[in-house]
Amino acid sequence: MSEHPSDQTKLRVIYVAGYGRSGSTLLDIALGMRPDVFGAGELTALARHAWKNGEYCACGATVRACPFWSSVMARAGGSEAQDMLDRLADLQQRMEALAASRRVFARFLPASRDRYHQANRALLEAVAAQAGQGEIYVLDSSKLPGRALALASMPGIDLHVIHLVRDPRAVAWSMSRPHPKRIEAGVQRELRPKPAFYVALRWSMVNLVCEWLCWRLVRRWGDGRTIRVRYEDFVADPPAVLEAIRARCAPLLPGAAADGLSEVLRPGHQVAGSRHRMQASLVIREDHVWQRQMPEMARRLVSWITAPLLRRYGYMPGTGRGEEGRAAPATRPGLVENKGVGAGR
Repeated sequence: MSEHPSDQTKLRVIYVAGYGRSGSTLLDIALGMRPDVFGAGELTALARHAWKNGEYCACGATVRACPFWSSVMARAGGSEAQDMLDRLADLQQRMEALAASRRVFARFLPASRDRYHQANRALLEAVAAQAGQGEIYVLDSSKLPGRALALASMPGIDLHVIHLVRDPRAVAWSMSRPHPKRIEAGVQRELRPKPAFYVALRWSMVNLVCEWLCWRLVRRWGDGRTIRVRYEDFVADPPAVLEAIRARCAPLLPGAAADGLSEVLRPGHQVAGSRHRMQASLVIREDHVWQRQMPEMARRLVSWITAPLLRRYGYMPGTGRGEEGRAAPATRPGLVENKGVGAGR
């Protein structure tokens, strides 16, 4: 087992991994309300399109005009900020796709790997420095497991992973509804409906890779660096889930993760992510609309395709409150541990 990363550096990152429409933005905002956590949103989008296309920060300004992100880019790239982000976007596209193959990533592309590490470190250090003094966690809710695998290869990074899951039937229902492009409202591109079978297959694949990611981290650094969180349990009892994250996944955070958490959430400077981040305030509520409105045929199809993971995560009837209610906790000692908290969006 290698040296514990927190012994080498104070560059601390909490990464939210999972599939889309699973509540990563909501979790990012809730955790980001802590003074020792900066909720950055989907950092991968900053280099790929958010800065270049003039997309909006959760504060209401474009990322270029946002005082926080403009200062971050001045620290990280100076007068060549756009060139720096263009290089990082190219590296992200290549290296994060290859990160699942450690041999290819580490041995066959060493120059690109080193440039990827250097650019990411510059960006993460600039975010941490701009966010505040002292020890702080940068929360990256990019979700892509390949990005987390690539970040885990960086020397001297203290990486913690939250594997976020949501009932795939709810995800499929959410993705079946279109959203027109409205950049000022946080919708960067037109979101077209996706068929249920496609969502079910992708949901299964991404969550299996997330599980492998957690296994890799445990094997490398030991237990206590990952946690699986279910959206349904998070919206039902946010303080309990946030405390479980603090106790299990990021134990260096002093005090309860729910300190200062009120019923109303205030977005900060999240970049990219759900359109809900553009609201001045958010109230966490349980969402059961899909259970009333999702066509039975689509529900059965998604249930059939995702059955193994539905059962594993406690969403099948007989594993908790079942299909119509909140799922029961599902623990996997040695991979992730929920400490009595279930899974979530």
